[in-house]
Amino acid sequence: MANGNRGIGGFLPFPTFGGGKESGGITPVKLAPTQMRFPTAGRFARRAPEPELKETIAPFLPIAVEGIMNLIQGRPEMMTDAQYLDSIGGLSGGTDLDDVLGDKQKMAQLQTYKQFGEPEKKDTFGADEIINMIIGSQMGRGAKEYAATSRAIDAQKEKSRLTTATNRAAFTKEALKDINNLQYKTFEDVDKARLGINDYRSGFVDPRGDVYVMKDDKSGYANIKELEGNWIEQKYKPTTSLSSQLKDPRLVDLSKKDGELNAKDTALLGTMTLTNEMVRMLDKGIADPKQNPLTTVTSIGNFLNSATSNANQVLSYVGGGDVMRAFATADDIQNNVAGSNGREGSGQLAKQLYQAIQSGDDEQMLAAMEAFEKGNPEVSFRASLGDMAYNNVRTRATMLQLAYAAAAANGQTGRTLSDKDLAFHLQMVGFGATQDAQTAKDNILGFVDTLVRQTDNVIQGTISLNNIQAGRYDLGDQMFTSILAGYWQPPVVDGAPDFTNTQNYEFKNFYTRYSRVPDVVSYQKHQRRAGTEFNPNQGTTAVNPTTQLEEDLKAIELLY
Repeated sequence: MANGNRGIGGFLPFPTFGGGKESGGITPVKLAPTQMRFPTAGRFARRAPEPELKETIAPFLPIAVEGIMNLIQGRPEMMTDAQYLDSIGGLSGGTDLDDVLGDKQKMAQLQTYKQFGEPEKKDTFGADEIINMIIGSQMGRGAKEYAATSRAIDAQKEKSRLTTATNRAAFTKEALKDINNLQYKTFEDVDKARLGINDYRSGFVDPRGDVYVMKDDKSGYANIKELEGNWIEQKYKPTTSLSSQLKDPRLVDLSKKDGELNAKDTALLGTMTLTNEMVRMLDKGIADPKQNPLTTVTSIGNFLNSATSNANQVLSYVGGGDVMRAFATADDIQNNVAGSNGREGSGQLAKQLYQAIQSGDDEQMLAAMEAFEKGNPEVSFRASLGDMAYNNVRTRATMLQLAYAAAAANGQTGRTLSDKDLAFHLQMVGFGATQDAQTAKDNILGFVDTLVRQTDNVIQGTISLNNIQAGRYDLGDQMFTSILAGYWQPPVVDGAPDFTNTQNYEFKNFYTRYSRVPDVVSYQKHQRRAGTEFNPNQGTTAVNPTTQLEEDLKAIELLY
């Protein structure tokens, strides 16, 4: 069209003919194939069924079950403090370090128990799991929810248990800080240093300031307040020892003498114990001749065990803790310490006999006795002991043990025992000279009386009042006066001893020193014949110990 309008043909497709622009014709049309759909049966939405009650409560039911189980099981009843401590062994109440630390541990356990109760054990398969399985199996479609809640409860319980265990451990650690924070120190005894002895020991200080030092026997640590001595902390290693700085020769000498005199006293106590038993048997013989131990050997040998024990104890003091060292050796002879004055010589035959007695073998004992008699021709065991005692093994051993104890008690301080010492004292305690029980009793009591006097004389000569008054000892020093007070009693002024008033010192004789020892008390109660009783209230005049001893023993020898 001239005006350019295309008419309807410009908007509607209409096929043309001829193919291409050059040939003309109708343009081919391609149509997409249509999918054939056939009618099907329709789908209807089905409504879910309403949940049953057990399905609804399934997620919550484990909580109820847990609560019921807790009600059934209940909470464990809390023990009292005393009950709990008893359950873990109780408190020792000791003052040693081990005891103190042990008690602290138990108190920490108590505080933890009061805070947290008994430790909770990890939950394992048990009754509650079985119940949950049974209930869960009845939940139908709610079983899954029931199981999920049950597992959640178990998980929470285990978490709570672990948290409590962690808190418990932290609480206990804090309570035990006094134990775990001990500080190692080295301590030294000042008192021993003054005696020329270096005594260094390990120790500990706890956070509260309590100090513990190793005990004498190395068996543990004792509170420093209860340990003998004056202990100080060694803060640095000195160039010279404390003993070198503080050693007091006077105190060293006095302490040595005190040790020797104590050993002599101890030996005398052992001899007195045996004498008491012997006298009691003699008293039976005095009252009834049929029970005379000098003619009937069955009774005197009954206290062999006691005699052996006492003899061992007495000889151990002479030997410095070793019984076998109590007998004089060749070295002792060379050093002039073998045997008492006038009875010097070897003690090896006496040692051999003592070992034979200890063996309990009669043949060995007889062989040793024979060897002793050959080495000491003046000795006759049969003559000293008497036929009855000699022929009975136990009685013979008992009498020999008594002779050893007497020799040790009567020995000089610092000297070992010789064969001649044993031979001399065998005559003193032997019954060979008499079969009369009363005479034997008088003799043995007289012998022990002499030992008592001789021991007191030695003390008065060794730690003499003259030396005290001459100012040899520091009477203002407690270490000196504590030793002197064992033998001398100063006057008491205003309730306290006045050691400076030496003019009024009183000697403490043997019976005063050991007035509370049962055997000493018993000894003083023995009935004596007129003229034979020893007066324990002897004077304080010092007598030369050697001279007095020889005079006393000569008097006894005349009785045999």
